Amino acid sequence: MKRFKRRLLLLIVLGIMGAGCKKIIHLSIEGVAKKYVIEATVADNNDFYNVIISQTLNIEDSNLFKGVPNASVTISEDGKTPLLLEDRGNGIYHANVTGRPGHTYNLVVKVNGQVFTASSTMPVKVPLDSITTNERPFLGRMQKIAAVAFTDPPGEGNAYRFTQYVNDRKEITIFVTNDKLFDGRSVSYELLVFSNDKHSDLKTGDRLKVEMRCISMDNYMYWYSLSQSALGQNQSASPGNPITNIKGGALGYFSANTYASKTITVH
Repeated sequence: MKRFKRRLLLLIVLGIMGAGCKKIIHLSIEGVAKKYVIEATVADNNDFYNVIISQTLNIEDSNLFKGVPNASVTISEDGKTPLLLEDRGNGIYHANVTGRPGHTYNLVVKVNGQVFTASSTMPVKVPLDSITTNERPFLGRMQKIAAVAFTDPPGEGNAYRFTQYVNDRKEITIFVTNDKLFDGRSVSYELLVFSNDKHSDLKTGDRLKVEMRCISMDNYMYWYSLSQSALGQNQSASPGNPITNIKGGALGYFSANTYASKTITVH
């Protein structure tokens, strides 16, 4: 009889616990302090000192980009007199100036009492020889893949970033590499798009444009760490912030880089 009573009591307790599982639990998620995000570029093509300033978003914020206006943004070349960039609104700052390979550029951003600085040296320019397409089995189907051809100069330490556009639509995949495995050699580098969406595949008749940027190694580390976090390959339970060359606590990057592009029709 005592054993029966114990079992009955256990069933009653479990029943109460089961009923309790239907209760809605409200979690309180506190917002974290926002950080400034700076995306700054100096390039060797005309009209290209460009800085975009924004802030990180909390989980309850709308996912719409909102730039930070009224900042003081200067860029100086080789320590000369800083050039004040024009505030064009919505966090975009611009100057009609052309950068030069081999020269060092210094960025200073002052916003709401905070100061952020960064330095970047523009690498030697490597010509983009051509872009073609290869057809390969990839992700379970045959795909056309863009390939860029260039010749890496001797001496390790060169790094490259590529941006692909198909019919004027920018591919979100990050394409970045360095010359650790092909120093001083001619290269055909394939732009692999890791997507199961067939709509992202290149097709005959598509207008394919590829931009090539020679970047510094610290900028390579930024884009490489960003791509690893995006692919979930950073060996961490929660992805960390990309490695930045900006000092003062802001996220983002400052890149003095060369620029080249070519456009073809996919056959």
